Amino acid sequence: MTRSAPLAYSLAAALAAALLSAGLSAQSSSPTLTVKGMPADAPLTVTASHDSSTLRITADLKAGWHLYGRDVGGGQPVAVTITGGVFAAAGELTTPMDKQGLITGKAVLTLPLRRTSEGDTLAATVAFMVCDALQCLPPIELEVRTVATSAPAPSGPFRVLLVAVDDGERTQRIAAFLLARGLTPTVTTYALVTSELCDANEVVLADSPTFNQVRGKKINARAFPKTQSPVVATGFLGTQVLEANKVTMACGYI
Repeated sequence: MTRSAPLAYSLAAALAAALLSAGLSAQSSSPTLTVKGMPADAPLTVTASHDSSTLRITADLKAGWHLYGRDVGGGQPVAVTITGGVFAAAGELTTPMDKQGLITGKAVLTLPLRRTSEGDTLAATVAFMVCDALQCLPPIELEVRTVATSAPAPSGPFRVLLVAVDDGERTQRIAAFLLARGLTPTVTTYALVTSELCDANEVVLADSPTFNQVRGKKINARAFPKTQSPVVATGFLGTQVLEANKVTMACGYI
């Protein structure tokens, strides 16, 4: 039997997981990459972006300047190395070079990616030399890294349905906890909860006291209704909800 955890700690953890499941993750669904390390007087700009399958490096060179797409016996070809995050290189770098191996103008270099774990973070280095007809500048190495951006806040109050054994002191304390954190709680019981009520809320929190506090009471947690909303099921009754309905997750007592 899991020991009881402090109310604020475990409830906050449960709600954080539910918010992630509801699509309110702090990580942006379209990750932004920053590029650092370019000398202020360099004759080009470099930007980067990626999706789940490709890293794109866009080099915009001033007229008369070029990069090297391959080894031509002089200068340093462009090299992109994945150094961190949840992706690895899945192939070779593709460079839009001419017959002489030169990259000029505005060019997009692509590197295929494969995901190694969940998430969208990526870190890489881009190394190259930029040259004109007379000279090559010192080698440049840029750092490319994901910047986490916050998702937009919900347009209205975030609605949480609190399903409890009864509307007693424990239930009112949890409802007050939710309200104090800017959420809009609605309280119901296991006996009265319906699919329609669950679907009308962004998250459903199915609460449970300890086993000794519910032993002998007629609480049919296994009849918990189906819902499209994420469900956080906690404690002894929450385990029954999980087993019967395959809901989102379960955690310790709150």
